[in-house]
This record gives sequence, structure tokens and C-alpha cells, in this order.
Amino acid sequence: MPEFKNGAATVHYEILGEGKPLLLLAGTASDGASWGPLLPLLPGRQLILIDNRGSGRTRVEGPIELAEMVADCAALLDHLGLERVEVIGHSLGGFLGLALAATHPSRVSRLVTMGAGTISPKARVLFRDLSRLYFTVPPPDWFRLLFQWLFSTPFFADEANVAAAAAASTAYPHRQSPGDFARQVVAIDRGMIVDLSTVACEVLALSGDLDLLAPFGAVEELHGKVPRFTHAPIANAAHSLHWEAPAAVAREINGFLR
Repeated sequence: MPEFKNGAATVHYEILGEGKPLLLLAGTASDGASWGPLLPLLPGRQLILIDNRGSGRTRVEGPIELAEMVADCAALLDHLGLERVEVIGHSLGGFLGLALAATHPSRVSRLVTMGAGTISPKARVLFRDLSRLYFTVPPPDWFRLLFQWLFSTPFFADEANVAAAAAASTAYPHRQSPGDFARQVVAIDRGMIVDLSTVACEVLALSGDLDLLAPFGAVEELHGKVPRFTHAPIANAAHSLHWEAPAAVAREINGFLR
């Protein structure tokens, strides 16, 4: 099991394939497994999947901070002997990618963010409520609530599909615990001050046109100070755009990184 120590954390990561290194940063409540539909569509790459603090198989006690997650990413590059990589980040991972590029500009050659925007007061209340409810409701029911914010209408057309997805999420052996979800939500609420005008690389922001958590305006607002930023919409996709439209997402990513 590949892992390394960074401060108090034991950070888990996976490496798949060979080629130019590409670091993938997952979102809240997610780990390296969340990239499943996209991985086969990124050929000729050494794919590096890291589990953020509070998710997957990364282990650390006590409160967590976004800055620590960014530091884990830089430490992983040191651990692997990589000076400079391309980065993809989804949702929270998109912000972490921006923060990594701002605080370690020499380490990121290009960055793709997906579903990453400023967080509205409505979304903050949502995540606090989900954090509280996760301790009290059965996990399949909790995931069904979460899916309302991750997927668009076609996902819900077949009740059996929704039930199967909730059951699979519940049975996942490295499922995030309610306590770890709460720690990530608190970390997001505390935030991280970062000057995105110092991002030196080109940035492509992908966002689903049906995304309720990171609508176009929120994506534009988050990336507004990034000097070289392009915003590309993905049609008929909500927040989990790489699950609902993996081919379209991969086409944008591969074209940009080439």
C-alpha cells in the first residue's frame, strides 16, 4: 500500500499507468476511487491519485486544514522525486489545485479544475446539514440525499439505479466516516487565504451546465484572479461531471494538456 508520512498524517496514494505525470485531486467526501470513469480516457499518463486528509486511506488525528492538504500534495511530489506535474482537481480538489499552483508555482505546469467555484451561503448550510445528518440517518439514505447535488435528472429516472448507487457507496470499503466528513466540512468553512493572481500556469476550468453546487457564476468568481484562465462548459452534466459526461470531460482535458 503506497503511503508516506507528512507531519502527523500518513498519506495514501496510488500510481496507475506510465508516461507524463498527472496528479489527480478528489473532492469532498471522495478519494482516489472517485476518478474511476475518467482514468481509462487519459492514456499515456502516469496517473497519481492522492487521498486527501479526512478521506480514503489517508490517516491523521484531530482537526484538518486545507493548507495541510495542499502541503500533502507538494510533499507527495517530493516523495516521488517529481519537480513539475500537470494537475486535475474536482470540486474541493480544484481549489486545492489552484492553491498548490499559487503557493508552489514552479511545481504545476498546467491545471484543470472541474466543478470548482466559490461556495455560496446556501451550499455552506447544505454541507453543515449533511454533516450533522450523516451521524443520524442510515448511510444509504444519506447518499441518496447527497446524490441530489451531484447528479442531474437522468440519474434518478430509474429507482433501481439510485438504490444500487447508494448501496455501492455504502459498501465501499474505504467509505468516508461521518466524523471525517465533518472534519472536511469544518476545514472548508475555515477556508484558506491564497492569492490566485500568483498562479503562473494555464488553467482550464470545466463545469457542468446543470451544476447546483458550482454554477457558472461561482466558477468564474473563484477563477477571476487567475491570469491565464479558460472556462469550458460541459453540457448535460451536474457536479459529478466526470461521471455523467466522462467522454466530453476527457476530450477537453486531453486537448488542453496536449
